[in-house]
Amino acid sequence: QSTPQLFSKSALESDGARLFTHAVFEEFQEEYKCSTNTLTSRGFSESNNMELNTVKDALRNRNFIVQYNPGTLESSCTCKLFERRGVPCRHILWIYLGNGLDKIPESSFAKRWTKDALRDIKSNHKGCVGVGDVDIIDKKQIEMTKLWSEVHETMGVLIGREKEHVEDLCKLIKEFREKLLPSVPPMTKHQELEELLGCATNNEITILPPKISKNKGSGKRMLSNKAKAVACASKPKRMCNNCKQMAHHDKRNCPNPFVERPPQNVDDEEEEEEEDEEEEEEENEDDELED
Repeated sequence: QSTPQLFSKSALESDGARLFTHAVFEEFQEEYKCSTNTLTSRGFSESNNMELNTVKDALRNRNFIVQYNPGTLESSCTCKLFERRGVPCRHILWIYLGNGLDKIPESSFAKRWTKDALRDIKSNHKGCVGVGDVDIIDKKQIEMTKLWSEVHETMGVLIGREKEHVEDLCKLIKEFREKLLPSVPPMTKHQELEELLGCATNNEITILPPKISKNKGSGKRMLSNKAKAVACASKPKRMCNNCKQMAHHDKRNCPNPFVERPPQNVDDEEEEEEEDEEEEEEENEDDELED
């Protein structure tokens, strides 16, 4: 990779250009510029071999406290930029410049942002894993990664070699496998499932009934013809003014043809109207009770 353009002739900035990738160096360079222009000291003290520096940031108009250990070169700032981004902040760089450091300490940058991050990556059966990243992978996984790296390199060497060399390697692997098999008991299906999932399975499984959800319109269902007939049969019968029979219908919905009767006087017509009104009121009351 080409060297990016530098802002100054400082050895600290040159070390950042050599260390970081181009994208991360742009962020580092911006922090370096601010460390030389916008910061001033507001206090200094010592406690337990640690230097406590109060730095005022003119751009943010705030004071930040930087802890610096001259012996181990470890540092931390209350702005927490390094914890969030893995790049030293302007306040820490200001302390480094004041102490005359020409290289960035290893404790002040994340290895994943460096140009050498990919050099220690080895491929394994589960993908790419960083060998030097001990915080993420345990020691056994590191050894497994190294083993797969050796297998890949050996397979590359065997390309174009004699057939006997391949047979010798297969023989050695088979002998080593047979040597391990007696000491390793066969795995049950339950153990294979746990190994595949990466966690222990629960032997007790409690299944609860599903929750009842009421959707819109689900509170009332349509009655079938049979249910309507049963409900109608339970009602008391009434006198129909048309067919003059005790039934579950009235003059309006009488199934019998209309029966013409001789004209009646006014009093009889009024009585009929009153009877019709009473039938309608009774029918309305029955409908309300059904609802």
